[in-house]
Amino acid sequence: MLVSIAASAEDPALKPLEAIEQYGSISISDGSSWYTFNKDGSFRSGPFSISGRTFNGRWEQEGQKFTVTAQLGWANGFVIENEYRRIKFVIYYVTKIPPEKGPVLGERPKDMFSSYFIIDELVKIPAPGDPKEK
Repeated sequence: MLVSIAASAEDPALKPLEAIEQYGSISISDGSSWYTFNKDGSFRSGPFSISGRTFNGRWEQEGQKFTVTAQLGWANGFVIENEYRRIKFVIYYVTKIPPEKGPVLGERPKDMFSSYFIIDELVKIPAPGDPKEK
């Protein structure tokens, strides 16, 4: 999946780690969900609507590749226990975009960035620390 959202011409394109260092986090979107990479290595994702898939976990980076290990959840829905996923993102340059105006149905990160990115992998994995993980 390759995704982009239009950005303001006056905001410079930054490498993802440069933006994380400068702003403390980056939040990118595929149009229905947002994905936030925080400076402390934490990761969160959720829907733009009132219900949908969520992820909470940690990220590691190598070049343009960001590997996330996260617990799967559901906003305003069923509780999912011990469901984990590995998500591999390839994130190219990011550009800060102005905040959206109008009503928001679900949670929305304060600072959004446009970006071309690919979700290279999304697979179910054992819970971290589970002996089956090896």
